[in-house]
Amino acid sequence: MFMWSAVVAFLLSLAVIGPLRASAPSWLLPTAELVAVISIFAFVCILESSGGNSDRSNPAA
Repeated sequence: MFMWSAVVAFLLSLAVIGPLRASAPSWLLPTAELVAVISIFAFVCILESSGGNSDRSNPAA
């Protein structure tokens, strides 16, 4: 659930930063940039906690 909300937040913030930049209010642009950065951070945390990193399985390496 958290991952899907991060995906939606990232896509909406990219829409505001990209194609809708001219019509977006001025206060929304910094907020959209912050949401994009936070959602990327959430993606990295989710990937690290999912065990996809092979280095975590061998601590002696």
